[in-house]
Amino acid sequence: MRVALAPALALLVAVGAACGYHFPGQASTLPGGASRVYVARFENRTRSPGLENDVLEALESEVTRRGQLALVPDASSADLILEGAINSLEVRPIAFSNSDEAVQYETVMTLSAGLRNPKTGAIVWRVAALRENDSYGAISQTVVASSSQFLQQSTLNANDLNQLTDVQLSESQRREALDRVLENTSRDLYNSMVEGF
Repeated sequence: MRVALAPALALLVAVGAACGYHFPGQASTLPGGASRVYVARFENRTRSPGLENDVLEALESEVTRRGQLALVPDASSADLILEGAINSLEVRPIAFSNSDEAVQYETVMTLSAGLRNPKTGAIVWRVAALRENDSYGAISQTVVASSSQFLQQSTLNANDLNQLTDVQLSESQRREALDRVLENTSRDLYNSMVEGF
């Protein structure tokens, strides 16, 4: 029985390799075999001024960090242009104290994006509504200073928590949640465009 299983397993591995199977985000080209991408500034349809700059920086950083595609400085030298729109950014309360004070919030961002061939104008890939979210504590009692998220990603340390007002803490946590949303958005968008999903 084991002898018959070995050739079948070898055949499965060979077929998978021939089909170009790889782990998500590991492809090294864009649709159509393109490898040079220009990231355009996304249209900001939200009421958050400057968010388009944050999205641009996050996307460019992700392409550079992966090192599989060439990030080009202008559209004329690109095989494809990544462009899109930030459709919404919401910050909404999701948990309340006994006195109805908001103690935890959720940041939710949605965007649409596409890859356009600059020579033909054809859209070769598109995602209509990518949605990312992250939550954060708005008062020191709701921030878990021993959590891996706080320890690895926060610019605060546990001693800072008791010295900040709730407003200062909430603003700091809001910005860090937005940074995580931007990071997750750029990662998921990159994976989606190289996989052609």
